[in-house]
Order: sequence, then C-alpha cells, then structure tokens
Amino acid sequence: MPRVVLIVGSEAALREEALNGLRVAAFGPNDDGGMNWMVMHAPQMRGESEPLQPSAILDEVSTRPLLGDPDAPKVVLVRGADLYFQPRKGGEESSNSDTPREIFERNIDNIPEGSVLVFEIGQPGNLKSTRFYKALEAAGAVVMCESLRNQWGGESPDSPLCMELEKRGAAMGLNLNSRALMAITGRCGQNLSVLEEELTKLALSLNAQPPGKGGAAPVDVTEKEIEEICSDMRMADAFEFAEALSDRDAKRALESLERIFTHGLGDYKKPGKVITNESEIAMRVLGAVTYKLTQLQDVKAAIDQGGNEFQAFQAAKLFGPRQNAVRNQLRKHTGASLRKAVDAILQANFDLRSPLEKQTALEKLVWSVCR
Repeated sequence: MPRVVLIVGSEAALREEALNGLRVAAFGPNDDGGMNWMVMHAPQMRGESEPLQPSAILDEVSTRPLLGDPDAPKVVLVRGADLYFQPRKGGEESSNSDTPREIFERNIDNIPEGSVLVFEIGQPGNLKSTRFYKALEAAGAVVMCESLRNQWGGESPDSPLCMELEKRGAAMGLNLNSRALMAITGRCGQNLSVLEEELTKLALSLNAQPPGKGGAAPVDVTEKEIEEICSDMRMADAFEFAEALSDRDAKRALESLERIFTHGLGDYKKPGKVITNESEIAMRVLGAVTYKLTQLQDVKAAIDQGGNEFQAFQAAKLFGPRQNAVRNQLRKHTGASLRKAVDAILQANFDLRSPLEKQTALEKLVWSVCR
C-alpha cells in the first residue's frame, strides 16, 4: 500500500466505490478495519472555526490505535480535502508559510510503513499540475473518479455515462436499450449516484433479478416505466432557456425558467453541482441569452449584407446540428426583432439590479422577446 492515496474526481458514486475497494485491499472483504480505519473531515471554507490542521492529520496517521490490530495497516481517510489543495491566495497566507499541500508533500516519507493517508478530493482545481500529484500518479497512488459525462453529456447512447448505466442495469437484471438510456438520463440527470438509485427503484418495481439468480431473464425497461417509476430530477441549464428564447417559444422558455428557479441551475462544467443562489442563476441565464441572441444578430446581419449563409455560419463557428438549429431560429426573426431582443437584454440588466424579483425580471424578458 502506498503511504498517500488520492481519490480525485467529481463523481461521488465512483469515489465511494474507490474507498470501498481501498478498505477491502487494506483489511480484506470481511473486515471493516475497526479502529484501524479512521475518518477525519477537512474544513469546507477558509477561516472555519477550529479547522482540522495538517499537523493533526499527520499525528493521527503516525499513531497506532490503542485498541486496533497491531499487525493490520492503519488507514486515515480525510473527507472533503479540496481546501487543502487549493492554490495560495494573496492576503490569506504569508508568502513564507507553507500551504497544506506543501506540508503533506514534505512529510510523505515520515508516514510510518503500514500506515496510509487517503485524501478524498471532489474538485481538484490545479492539483494535477503540481509536483505532489504527478509523483503520486507515477506511483499509481491516484484513483480518478471523474464524472462519466462526456463532452456531449448523455445525449448519445454510446456516451461513457450511458454505457456505464447499461452495464450496471444488466447487473441488476435490467435490459436498457438506447431509448431507455436516453429517457433515464434525460429525466434523472447525469449524476451517477442518483441514476444508480433510480436503477435500483426500477429493479425493485419490475421484480428484476441479477443474472444467474433463479434463472430469470433480464427485464426490458420501457420509456413509459421510467416516466412512471423514476423521479424527475433533470436540471435545466442556462442555454436550454436561451435556446427556447431564440426560438421565440414563450411557453418552453417560461417552463424552463420555472424549473431553473425551483430546482436550481445545473452547471455543465461541474456535473452534480447545483447553483441555487438566485443572483448567480439570473446572471448566468442572462449571459447565455446575451451570447445566443447576439450570435443570431451577427449571423443575420452578415447574411442581410450580401454574405452567403455558409460563410456566415463559418464565421460564427456553427456546424452540424447547431447550424440547423440557428437556421430554424433565423426564420422566426427579422433584423428588427433581433434589435428589439438585444434592447430587452439591456433592460433586463437594469431590472436584475432593481428591487424586482429575479425570476420576474427574466419573465419580463421572455415576453419582450417572444411577443
């Protein structure tokens, strides 16, 4: 066992599986480690009262438990250790003081043989570029638990997430075809922990049995069953609202806005993260709308000035399905309607800084653009 292990990545389900695997590697399949498995919790914000100091962690990993098995390894797990590995911020620490990461790096060789220090890190930031990370990675002491959501999310049945769901469903006795995979990721989001819970609900409701148990055949899962059994937890993102607004579809835009302010805003860069602060939601949504409508205005102006459509799309870096979507949206706008939409965005900027409620200000934007 290495002296330090990093469990790194935004997917909580994979982190838990990695930790369970580490526990089995250290103590065997029938032993939970007892007093030799110690869990500590790192501070979640700078300046937190009585934070867990690196010195306390190093003391713990260097001390044998009084009641533990003296021949078994000792594993100290530090949960939520993100803050320890953030870069130094000006004004918070003296330039002469060591960061927690530097302290841990300097003391790796002081950890006794047979003891293991494990850090669970959800958002690694720039950790991967550090000497500390590279050294542990080269030693095989880093377990990556990144989200399975690829660049195009769960929109394709052959995405990493859908393939993983198909495999996990099969282990529960469920047969998920491509339409079912699209339905469950569309309804329940793209967090593997949540999706696995929904697969469990499906297996229980449909009386599915794992392969080889009682000789039962896999149960085919339909879209209708997913809609009836699985919870609707899909997160709307800012560009979903912006697309509806660009289509001048007031109903879809208002429904998307209601979902965003009720359930929070999904962050496509950080799957699993939910933004609930209304001011941040409003500014992200307005930013997406501004980008989308000014892009439409630029393409429309280029075409109206005699440029051909292909060149206008090339200049705007629009290709494939996105090009077709913009072409359809342009049919619903004139130059005047797009100028009016941009004026409405400017007014929304003022409204969002007024006492008007954020959702109300954005609903006002919908009516200005769509009517």
